[in-house]
Parts: sequence; C-alpha cells; structure tokens
Amino acid sequence: MAQFKQWALQYVLSDDQSAQLEITQKAAKEIENSRASSTVVGNWAASVHQWMASANSNDDDDQMDDGDDGGSGDIISRAKGSAWLIAALHLALDFLAGTLEALDRTVLRPDQVLRLIGFFGAMFSYDHKAGITASAKALRQLYSMKSFKPDMGIKIFEDVCKIKEDFRLQTAITRLEIYELFLSLVQDPAVSSELLHKYGASCGFAVDLLQLCSNERDPRNLMIWFKIIKILLNEYSPSAEVTEELFKIYSAYFPISLRSSATPIGITADDLKNVLRGCFSAHQRVAPFAFPFLMQKLDQGDAIKAAVKVDILKTIQECIEKYENPQVSVVPYIEKIWASLKYEVRNGEVKETIDATLEVLRAIARKLDGSKTQKLDASLLKDYIDLVFRDCRDDLSNPTYTKQAGLLLMTVITASVRGYVLYNANFIETIRQNLRQPKSPSHTRDLFLLLNSILKTRIDLIKNRKDGHPDDEDQLKGETTSHLDSLFNHVYLPVWTGKVNEPGSEEKDVLKQVAQGLALLVRQRVLDQDGETSLLCPATVCSEICSLFTVTLTRGLTLSSNDNPTHATALEDEVVLALRTIVMNYTDGFTEFVGAAKAGITKRDWSNPSSYSLGALKDLLSRVVFIGCSEIPSKVKTDAPLRQPYSPLQHYITSIATLLDLFPLSPSPSTANSHILSSFHASILWFDDACEAKFKKDTLAKYSTSEKNWDGEYIGLPEDWVQQLARGDLSIDEAIGALEENEPEVYRQYLRLSLFAVRHLYRSAAERLAPWPEEALAQLAQTAALVVRSLDDKLQTSCNLAHHAFDYFDAPESTSKDPVLGLLTVGILQGLRPGAMTGLYKPQGVAERFLCNTSELGLSSRISDIRAAIGIILSNKYKGGANTGDPESSTLTRILRFWSDWIKSSVASSEVNPDTFRALNNVAMHMIAGAVARQDRAAVELISILHEAAASSHINGEIFARSVGILVQPNELLTSENHAVVKRFYKQWAYGQLAKPLYELARPSGEDNAESRARYSVMILSIVRNCPFTVYQDDLEPLIRLLVTALSNSSAGGKLSEEVAYSQAISALEILVEILANEADALKGYLREIIGGATKAYQESAPKHTLTETVKPVTRTVCRKLALQVLGVLPKTFEERYILTYVPQTQRMLALACGDPVRRVREAARLARANWTSVA
Repeated sequence: MAQFKQWALQYVLSDDQSAQLEITQKAAKEIENSRASSTVVGNWAASVHQWMASANSNDDDDQMDDGDDGGSGDIISRAKGSAWLIAALHLALDFLAGTLEALDRTVLRPDQVLRLIGFFGAMFSYDHKAGITASAKALRQLYSMKSFKPDMGIKIFEDVCKIKEDFRLQTAITRLEIYELFLSLVQDPAVSSELLHKYGASCGFAVDLLQLCSNERDPRNLMIWFKIIKILLNEYSPSAEVTEELFKIYSAYFPISLRSSATPIGITADDLKNVLRGCFSAHQRVAPFAFPFLMQKLDQGDAIKAAVKVDILKTIQECIEKYENPQVSVVPYIEKIWASLKYEVRNGEVKETIDATLEVLRAIARKLDGSKTQKLDASLLKDYIDLVFRDCRDDLSNPTYTKQAGLLLMTVITASVRGYVLYNANFIETIRQNLRQPKSPSHTRDLFLLLNSILKTRIDLIKNRKDGHPDDEDQLKGETTSHLDSLFNHVYLPVWTGKVNEPGSEEKDVLKQVAQGLALLVRQRVLDQDGETSLLCPATVCSEICSLFTVTLTRGLTLSSNDNPTHATALEDEVVLALRTIVMNYTDGFTEFVGAAKAGITKRDWSNPSSYSLGALKDLLSRVVFIGCSEIPSKVKTDAPLRQPYSPLQHYITSIATLLDLFPLSPSPSTANSHILSSFHASILWFDDACEAKFKKDTLAKYSTSEKNWDGEYIGLPEDWVQQLARGDLSIDEAIGALEENEPEVYRQYLRLSLFAVRHLYRSAAERLAPWPEEALAQLAQTAALVVRSLDDKLQTSCNLAHHAFDYFDAPESTSKDPVLGLLTVGILQGLRPGAMTGLYKPQGVAERFLCNTSELGLSSRISDIRAAIGIILSNKYKGGANTGDPESSTLTRILRFWSDWIKSSVASSEVNPDTFRALNNVAMHMIAGAVARQDRAAVELISILHEAAASSHINGEIFARSVGILVQPNELLTSENHAVVKRFYKQWAYGQLAKPLYELARPSGEDNAESRARYSVMILSIVRNCPFTVYQDDLEPLIRLLVTALSNSSAGGKLSEEVAYSQAISALEILVEILANEADALKGYLREIIGGATKAYQESAPKHTLTETVKPVTRTVCRKLALQVLGVLPKTFEERYILTYVPQTQRMLALACGDPVRRVREAARLARANWTSVA
C-alpha cells in the first residue's frame, strides 16, 4: 500500500512525462507480478484516496465557510488550495489510467474490471468533476481488457451520462476522450447486442447521448460524434421517433463549414462535410426526414451559394446511392427531386452545380435499374425516364434550351444499359425530327452534339458491358439497331453534302459536329450472340464516309490561295481527327484515302511549284502520316472481307510505302522532295509515340533487340519490299509475322521496317544525289538517328551500322563522292551506342583514316561543319577500357595528337590562310570537344598546346582563341538521348583546366605582351559564355575586370580584328547578364565602367552600310540588343543611390536607341528606358 502511495505521490509531483511513464510501468509490473491479487489491486486503487478525501473535504469546508458570514478564512487561499487539490486528484487518477494502459490485457479478472468501472464511473457523478479525462481514459483501457463483459458497456454508458449538463463545460480534449470511449462501445458488436437487448427500439441510451452531446462545436469531436450517430442509425434500429430526434441533432449542423484557425487541427471542411453526409445516408429509415429537409434547403434559390448547393446535391446523391429498398426509400421522392433539380440544369450557369445535379439524376436512374447482382422491376426505371422525357421533349425544339434538355435526357437514358436499350431509339428519333426543321445553325449544332453524345455513350456501354449485371450483355445482344443504320443516309450525309461546299463561318461548327458524328458512327459495334463485336456500319458506308473526308483533305491541291477560305482549316483539322478514328476501325479506309492523296499529288508537276502548292503538299503529307501512324489500328470484324488481312502495322507500312513511291517528286533538288522526307520522319515519330502510349517505355526497351541479323535479311529483299507489302504482293503476316494489336512485338517489327526504309533511302541518295537538296539529306540523317538510337548495342552491331555510316549501306561502287553525303554519316553515328562503334577504332581503321584526312576541308564551311560533327561523335563515343592502353583509346590519342600537331604548326604559319585555318580548326576543336565531354586523359595532354596556340600573334591565333568555347558549347550530338559519353561536371573540369590558369596572364598590365593578353582574354570569355554561372562564380573578381576591359577597349587597343572584338563584346555582355541575374552585388564597384562600356558597345555597333564592312549586320544587332538588356536591368537590380549619377546620360542614349531600325532592339530600348525613367 505504501509503495503505491509513494508512486502516486511521485507521479503527482512530477512534471516529466518520461518519469511519469516509468512510474506507471512500475505499478503495472507490480500488479502483474502479484497476478492481480485483490489486495494489490485494491491498494493500487486506494493510493489516490488521499486526494479524493482532501478534495471532498475541501468542498465541504467551502460550503461551511460560505455560510459563515463572519468567517475570517482567506477565500483566495482556499480557492487556490481547492484548485490545487482538484489538479492533484486529476493527476492521481491519471496515474491509475496510465497504469491500466501499461498493464497486460489478460491480468485483471471480470470482477476487478467491474469494480474499477464502478470506481471510475463514479467520478462523473462528483460535484467537482475532477479527473474526468483520466477517468474516461481509464474506462477505455478497461474496455480493452480481456475480462471485459458486454454488459459492462451498459454500466459505462449509464455512469458517464450522469455528468449531464457539466459535459459541455469540460475541455475539448476531455470531451474527445469521452467521444472516443462512446465510439468504441457502440461499434462493438457484443456491446451493441446488450444495448439492443435492454433498450430495444426505444434506444434509451441514445436519447441520453443526444442530451449530453447536442451542443458540440469542436471539429475533432464532431468527427467522432457524427460517426457515432451514423452507427446508431445504421445498426441499432431506432424507432421513428428516436430516428427523428437523431436527425434533428445532426441536421442542425447542415450545411457545415469550418472557421479558419491559427492552430492547425488536421481536419478540413471537406472532412466534416463527408462525415456529416454519412449521417444523412446512414440508413433508409432517414429518408422521410432527409429528402424533404435537403430539398427545402435546395429550393432557397439565390439565397444559397454555389458551394453550399453542391454540398446539398452531393448529399442527396449519397443518400440515393446508399439507401436500400429504393421502392420505399427513393421512389416516393423522385418527382419532388426532379421538379427542383431540372431547373438547376435548364437555367443553371455554374458548371459545378450543373455537374452535381446531373450526378444526382444519374444516381437515381442507376438505383432504379438495380445492382450488379440484382435487377429491379423495369417499370421503376421506365416511370422515371418517362417523367424526364415528358418535361424535356418540347425543349429540344427550343434553341435556348436544346443543349440543357438533351443533357438531362442523356443523363437518365444512358445511366444504365437497360435505360439506353429502352429509350435510345425514341431519343434519336426526337432529335431527327428537330433536325428536319432546325431554328438556326447553332440549333443544328446542338442537336448533332446530342446525337454524337449518345453514340459515344453507346460505345462506352458496349466496351464496359461485362462490368455490370449479366443481363446487360444480353440486352445489348438483342438491341434493335435499325434506327442507327439509317443515320448516315438520312441525317449526317444530307447535312454534310448540303453545307460542305459552301461552309460559311456559321456552318463551320455544324460541319465539325457532323465530322465527329460520322467518326462515332463508324466506331459503333454490334454485339453478336457469341459475345464478339463487329462494325455496325456496312463496309460500303464506311468507304463512302472515307471518300467524303478524302475529298475535303485533298482539295487543297486543286485550289489556289484565293479559293481556300481561312475558316476551312479548322474544319479540315476536325476531319483529320475523324478520319483517323475511322481508319483505326475500318482499316481499308486508310488505303482508300492514301490512294486518292497519292493520285492527287502525282498528277501535278512539281518542277516549279508555287509556295501555296508546296504548303498544300506539306499539309496533305503531314495529315496522311498522322492519320495512319499516330495510333495502332484495331482488329474489328466487318460485313465484308478486308482487302488485306489485318495487321497492326498495315497503316504504317502503307504510309512509308507511299512516301517511298512518291520520292522524288522532282528530278532536281526541290522543297517538295524535302517535304516527303519530313513526312517520313514524322511517320516514325508518330508511330514511336503510339507504341510508347500502348506498351509503355519499359516494355519497348525489351523489344529493341533481335536475335536475327537484319542486315543479312535486307540483302536478300527487293528494294521495293515495303511497297510490295503495302500493295499486297507479299503477305505482311509472312514477312513480319501474324501480330495482334496488343503484342509488343509490333514495336520490334516497326523498327525493322523503319531501318529498311532508311537503308533504301541512304542507298538512293548515295547513288543519285541529283534530287536530294541538302535540307532533305539533313532530314534523312535525323530520321536515321531516330531509328538507330532505338536499337540496342547488340542489334546495332549485328546490323554493322558503324561501317554502314560510311558506306551508306553498301551503296553501289558508282556512289557519288560529294562530301555533303557526310550528313548521312552523321545521322547513323549520332544514334549509335559506344559498344556498337568498336570496329571503327582499329589502328589505321575507318575512324583514323577519316579523321586524319584534311583534304577538301578547306573547300567550304559547310563541309567543315559536317566533318566536325562526325569528329565530335567519334572522339566521344568510343567504348574504351579502364586505362589508355586499349586499342580505342590508343587510336583516339593518335588522332588527337595529329590535330594538336596541326594546331601547333598552323596557328602561326603564314602558309595557312585564315579561311583554311578556320575550316580545319573547326574540325580540330570539335574533335577535342568530344574528348573533353568524357574528360578523357588524352585531352589533358593538349592543355599546354591550346594555351600556347591562343597566345600566337598571327591572325590565326585570335581565330583559335575565339573557337576554344566550342569545347564546352552545348551540342545536340553530346546528349544522353544520343548515347553520348558525357561526364556530369565536365564543364567545371574544362573551365578549371583551360580558363582559370589564364586569368593572371590576361590581366591588363601595360604594353608588354598586350597581344597575348588580349587573346587570352578572348579565350577565357569564349569558354565562360558557354558555362553555367555556378562554374565560374568563385572567380568573379578577375572575370569582371576582363569584362570591363572587353567593353571599354574596342579591338583591345588594335590587338584584335574588328570581328573578334565584336565577338568578345557580345561574350562580355552575355556573361554580365548572367552575373546580374545570379550575383549582382559583385558588380557594385564597377557600375560606372559597365554603364560606360554598354553604352559604348551600343554606339559602336550601330548599322553600317559600307563595302568594306567586315562585321555581319546580325552581329551588330545582337550586340546592341545585349547592351540595352544590361542597361535595362540595372535600375531593377541596384538601389537608386548607386546609379543616380548616371541617369541623365543614360536616358539620353536610350531615347536615341528607341529609334533603332531593328524592331527587337527598339523593344529592348523602350523597356530599358522605362526602367531608367522610374529612377528619381
């Protein structure tokens, strides 16, 4: 006894929660060790009597003192003492509750549990109400004991409810503890059974709860209180009177909201709405009270906000969905609900309210239809739909309400398969009657919109037919479709033919709806008795629809720019989407469309086409490949055999075969030929995206390889293999295998076909270059890269693609040797993986011979660019080993050494003219750039040579210094998409090796070595301008000095050519823009120099019109625009005190700049001037 008293005292006096926890665990252990001896348990419970006695005694003393007017006691002291005793009693009881929480659930006997329930229950009857929280917590712990009996729950209810009016005076936390206790009891099946046995339908305990909790306002407590009410309504079978009392309690909170609070409580307004909504929908016995109440709330009209209206509608919907026995719980209220809700759609303006209303109406239709396991009497649903039909039929003829009435009818008719089968024919007939005498084009449009909507819904119903009751599928099998069969000839076709030739702006929207409707009509399927589906429309109808759309899409070839109205494009775009939908179901339709398009193209002369004709060609070809390649066609049965057996690749084959047949449209280089190649590229992009959408990217990676040698297969195939497949001369199934639309193998065969087509075009270009403009070659190269990079290492190697990049897939010996064919080499190399390029790096192999050949490089800058692109790929994508001794690394080292020797000997040689040096140096820099991106060891050895070359006083030295930025310049060839080897921090590495060591050497210090310093400055800025700010942010001080110098000294005091000086100024301005955006404070000490330098840069880059001009106009324009950008951002970046001195001169300069001849420069000047005007 003394030990428990001591622990209780320690607990009461302690402020440390961990210490209190340790004390309760000791007490629990003591009880467990005694095996719950009655003496020990009694001593433990009696350990708090000292505080209980004191508290009761204090109450009595207070009463006596209050009655003694002459008492000399200190009332304040007694009050303080009373408060402390009550607090101490609370802690003492909390000690007992904590002990129970730590106690083994199996230790206490039933009689002990009952006595303890009586003990803690008595706390709710004492006047001081001390320790209510602890007592409730203790009762919850006792409820969880193994020896707890269901009838004890009744006693807990009775004891706790004795608190009566004092309940609302307790803190929210205390009330929460009691609510959680009540919730635990009411949802316990055993306790529930006892309560029902004792109270029956009268639910006397529930009435006590209502009296106790009716004034609750705390959100957390309400969450549990509403859950309790829901359980009482659903599981306790209360009488109608009790149900009404419960309803009055929770309905008083509706609609509920939540005030904002500074203290987050983890409960949202939606949480409260949802749990309160659960009370309304708890049981069908609530229906007589819920529906009238909710409808009365809804009928307040404009007096309620949209959010409240949505809450009401969602509550009605949940009631409808949750109530059982709809004949009793829902049907009696349908007319009232409909009478109120129809106006929410008919006259509604708020989308959220309209949508919620439609969901309620849809819920009624589904409820009256039945469930997945049981169908209700069909008359219930028919009566409901008839009710809606009577009120909405006439509105369909009124343009003001057509859309709303149709929406209401659509909602109730298509909510279930049964409703659709019973009423769709009637609905469609009503629409047809109104289409015979439409009031306006907008009325026609809305009617077609409704017709299209029901066709779309029918597709969804058939698709999801197995998700509902088994009878649904049987009803669809027996559906009558005669009213659908006649839609094309009697509804869609007359409107299309009557309006398509003269589509005014008002008719455009009608035709768009007709186009959508025709596509939906072709998508319609009928359900056979065996459960399979087939197209509803005969093949002849599908073919006629395709012909209508083909005429629309191909007529651009026969018109002039004056004949084609501007609004026709929007209709054509809709037709494209519609035709794509059609040919994905009726696959012969694409062949028909492509044949007509091809015929229209080939009958024209493309030797000297107009710009309009070229635009029409481009549009038509792009639409052909989009329609055929952006989706994978479906396999659907038709009433007549298809011209070609189904294959998921048949549209793709038809597309690329058509393009291959059309090329070349002109025997000489022509934009028309380029359009064909662009369309070929687009067809691959579209189909690749279609495969990714259908099969997902991870799956495609597994099908980008093959055990077969495609290269060997191609040799045995005719050059027109793809065309033969498209014509049907060869069987697609035999050539690529019988495939289904859901097989990922489709992707592998698509790659195989695409690579063959690329091979065919490569060989064609290499053999006869005449029809190939450079633009077309570049497009073909990018197409090759797109295909090649999708293949894995193994397949790239087995196809020998690395060598085919140079021999153009074994093109005939008579191959043209034009260097521009190097573009094709770039295309294949760009897509190769490093592992597939190993064979190129043999000693004196293809890579070494090609890259060390400097002949023809000086012929043109374009050839130099092509060779540079090949060089950067080859120097980057070799596989290499762990050290530099592997064959690939050795070959690359020799190649880099060759070019470094060339740089060393040529940069100061007067025998190499600047143009030749510029072309060869371009290749050299790109070669080194590829090695730098992978931080190759061989590149490190070149650092000193590059520094030395940049310091050369020869004109080639400044050309070289300016070009070093290529080493870190962004390049699409060095991306992970193209399998390049790029280290994450290579730019930091390159900057640290190449630029950072030169700051001191480039620093202005008199006339000594001025030429070298100027070139070092050019080299540093060319590197920095291509690096992110984080790379050079630690060197801002020396860098800013170089920037100021570059802007202040035009041509670096005559040490640089004008062209390079402009390039350096542009670099400086670009870097200043970056610094201003990231760390502008570093420039505070240089504002005078920056403003002066930017002003000077603008003034000196003014347009010149002289025959001796060496700087391109576009360079001058860029310089002026950047100078204005730098000036314009200063007022927004620095406080006025830093720039106030420079306001007059800068504003004068900007006023002049606002008259610049170039528009984008004027825009920059106006923006800058506005910013400077704001400076006081």
